[in-house]
Amino acid sequence: MELLRQAATIMVLGMGLVFLFLALIILCVQGAARLIRRYEARSGEGRPGPPEGGVSEPVAAAIAAALHERN
Repeated sequence: MELLRQAATIMVLGMGLVFLFLALIILCVQGAARLIRRYEARSGEGRPGPPEGGVSEPVAAAIAAALHERN
């Protein structure tokens, strides 16, 4: 019975440590995301949008050549 109690204690401690570690990772990632968003807002740079004219001619030619080569 004592061995079972020790096993349960070790299991609970181990799972608790894993839970704390994962919570710490989540908090660090959220903090980094906030810092990045704050830095982006200050720099005035937003996400780049799609090109206005669509796909450029050299890119379209490269795609067509790759498709032709594959078939």
